[in-house]
Amino acid sequence: MTMTRPSHLVNRRTALRSVAAAALCATPLAQSQSSADGWRLLINEAFTADLSISMLAQRYKNWADYMAAAVRNKQVVIDPVISVRRFLEQARGDQKPLFVFGKSVNQLAKLVRDQGYQPVARRADPYKAAFITGANSTITSMGALAGRKILMPDEYAATTAVAKAELRSMNIGSFVSHTRFQESVAQQVAAGVAEAGVVNPTIARKWKEEGGRILGETQPVVNWSVLASPKAPPEMVARMTEALLAMNTQAAPILGEIGVKQWAKPDKAEYVALLEYTNE
Repeated sequence: MTMTRPSHLVNRRTALRSVAAAALCATPLAQSQSSADGWRLLINEAFTADLSISMLAQRYKNWADYMAAAVRNKQVVIDPVISVRRFLEQARGDQKPLFVFGKSVNQLAKLVRDQGYQPVARRADPYKAAFITGANSTITSMGALAGRKILMPDEYAATTAVAKAELRSMNIGSFVSHTRFQESVAQQVAAGVAEAGVVNPTIARKWKEEGGRILGETQPVVNWSVLASPKAPPEMVARMTEALLAMNTQAAPILGEIGVKQWAKPDKAEYVALLEYTNE
């Protein structure tokens, strides 16, 4: 069931200069893709309350400007999408974007496995969700979660997928309910509305710093990723990977603005392994 519902957020597109490989414009695919969808880079930040189209547009502006300069000012449209469902609909649609960047890694993994999307780069550190309780809670171990009520984010969230996978692997039966945003999980656990919850690494770190208890973490899996269209030539994907990896040394502050410490080269097997873990 869903415990809370936020007000509807209006979804509209915001065009910014962004990212492409220098070799793209030399290929027939590049010419057709450019006229079809403006070299779209589809972006989704998953389930956080810190969301609006204008905020996302501003957050990625410096990344867009850096990449545009790196590829000789090639024009690309950045298309921020609030809803994960809409993000997936567009990624699976007939007019696929050239690139996608997202944080719901289990959903991205499905695009790789089922839709033929090609991994371009991933955040270097792994993704791990954390099980939290209040500092004074009687729940002091993962095993003590058996039969308890656990609050998780939206059912589409990677946090939820890996948390359920971890509970299955430990043979822990519990009662799961959902709230829309990651922040809401921590707020409701802090208020005593929920006995325990599951949150992403950023919120888990803040929770621990403020004196909350971390019961355990999920298995580490592949993190936020950039994927390329199934129709993108392999040489194009390789060039884009090189361009993104170069940001680790040439544009670290810009990476910090979008929450990426470093890019790493991905492997398709990582995405398949994630879905085997989550049984999706």
